[in-house]
Amino acid sequence: MINKKLPVVSLILYILAGLFLAFAVWAAVFSFQYISEMAAMGQLVVSDNLFNIASFHMSNFGQYVVFSAILFGVGWIVHILSAPKADALAVEEVEVESLEMLVEEIQAEDDEA
Repeated sequence: MINKKLPVVSLILYILAGLFLAFAVWAAVFSFQYISEMAAMGQLVVSDNLFNIASFHMSNFGQYVVFSAILFGVGWIVHILSAPKADALAVEEVEVESLEMLVEEIQAEDDEA
């Protein structure tokens, strides 16, 4: 896992994803109860209306599941992209040490001349 503080943008996106997911669960429970009640009262024949039932579920809560997944994915991408690369930091340290040694050598040559 990345050892870095969570960016604020990622945190906001994760919170929004959680809210959308919570609403989707709540709406799913309501939708399934509604369809079950209609089928129990005989107002709906499930085998004849599968497309309508699926469409009802997708319009009531399916889109919120998709939004939640997208927001979580974008938050994860922001989190990954904001993390510094360990290899890049190591290269920069080596370059700085090399430059310091080069400056010392040039100063030593100037002092000798």
